[in-house]
Amino acid sequence: MIGVNVVEKGTENGAITDFEGNFSLSLSSPNAVLVFSYIGYVSQEVSAKNQNGAKIVLKEDTETLDEVVVIGYGAVRKADVAGAVAVLDNKSFKDQPITQVSDALQGRVSGVQVENSGVPGGSVKIRVRGSGSINKSNDPLYVVDGIVRESGLDGINPEDIQSMQVLKDASSTAIYGSRGSNGVVLVTTKTGLAGATQVTLDASFGVANVYKRYDLLNSREYAQALVDAGKKTQDEMSVYLNGTNPGIDWQDEIFRTGITQNYKVAVSSGNDKTQFYLSGNYMGQTGVVIESKNERYQAKANVTSQVTPWLHVTADVNASHNIRKGGSFATGKDNPIWIAMNYSPTMQMMDGNNYAKDPINSIASNPVGILRLQGGETMTDVFTGHVDLRFNLAKGLTFTTTNGVDYYDAKSYSFSSKRVNPSNSMGNSDTYRMMLQSSNNFTYMGKWNKHSLTSTAVYEVTKYEERLMNISGKNLLTESVGWWDASMAQSRDVSNGIQNWALVSGVTRVMYNYNDRYQLTGTFRADGSS
Repeated sequence: MIGVNVVEKGTENGAITDFEGNFSLSLSSPNAVLVFSYIGYVSQEVSAKNQNGAKIVLKEDTETLDEVVVIGYGAVRKADVAGAVAVLDNKSFKDQPITQVSDALQGRVSGVQVENSGVPGGSVKIRVRGSGSINKSNDPLYVVDGIVRESGLDGINPEDIQSMQVLKDASSTAIYGSRGSNGVVLVTTKTGLAGATQVTLDASFGVANVYKRYDLLNSREYAQALVDAGKKTQDEMSVYLNGTNPGIDWQDEIFRTGITQNYKVAVSSGNDKTQFYLSGNYMGQTGVVIESKNERYQAKANVTSQVTPWLHVTADVNASHNIRKGGSFATGKDNPIWIAMNYSPTMQMMDGNNYAKDPINSIASNPVGILRLQGGETMTDVFTGHVDLRFNLAKGLTFTTTNGVDYYDAKSYSFSSKRVNPSNSMGNSDTYRMMLQSSNNFTYMGKWNKHSLTSTAVYEVTKYEERLMNISGKNLLTESVGWWDASMAQSRDVSNGIQNWALVSGVTRVMYNYNDRYQLTGTFRADGSS
């Protein structure tokens, strides 16, 4: 065999076999042990003691080749997969303190890139073999227990994951068509096990800090720079030059120690015919930037039962509620972290009841004021459920119907105060999605001696509905109730597409979309003009 790795165990001393399978290696000890390894073959360890030469025969790793891989509407042996498929078992991450499913993929699957915004509960980008489009989405297709999820991996407890498969090329496009052009992430969740009842409790607590702070001018150095530049006089900066006034360390003001709490509980039990699995999860994170926080509440229930010899039933529901506070800290000049790095340390934080603005070199508002009074909140509810019925029609022939629902509702709120900016404003938005899916497939699996045949016929139908609504207001008369200060009373009849608004104060703009059929926009003022 060509290219077999031969390594002296416990060292980096090694060699590779040549075209005829030969190798030579100088050992550090006569009692050394050689390790022979090759992809697709079982590794062997051979003692070199009392040997001048050795003849080694490697055996194929049949267990790896016989491993069952989920590829969409079924499962096949890994040896029979034509495309590039990566398999990630929960053993790879079950002991890791991960807070979301995407963390399990990061650095563990070749060709898969995971980009995390770093904000608690923030957006996550998963790319399978890079980006293939400039204007369209590059997100892969997410399929959980056979149901396509428009909500991606949101609301899934990592403890509930049994395994994940990533279809990177031919396998994904052949099964899912154009939907799989960016790859497919298949997630299989846990089910109950027959036998003794198993109770799993996992609790973790962690702290986080900014890895490295920027080395910036302190108040004395900055004051001297202003004097040298002729922007301020020695007398004006004397309290900072002599240390009487320590000034402001903006990094101390916006950064803090973040805390993560993650509690998981799972119960599994059953007999030979019926098994169940129940789990719950609470995860709370406070970010290293002030006013950033994320909380997730999640529950899952799964029941499987062999009702009769010819009928197997699986029912599964998963629900989650997520609350995220804070901004996204996107790259740009309005990023409060970037602003803080450029703000003057020789100033007061407050100007009366308002947050002071850097009078010398910044056109941006006070970064601490932005974080505290220009915040937002997003509440997300995700519910998925499905029922599988598998009929054993004849030997090797089965019919499976999977019927599921994917529900997503996100409400976002934002508010900006006059204590930070020249004018105040607010915004409310609501995104609703509902998808119903029914997948029906006939599968025949036959085996004769060393030959086998698998044939699948699939029919799938999907119904998708989406509704969007946005409300924005400015020049509000009062700030007492934050982002609700559009001062509007609302009643609506969605079925007839009617929106009734009673305006009390302020200026508000409304935009409402329903399933792309119509759009209503308008601007309302307190004096009744429009």
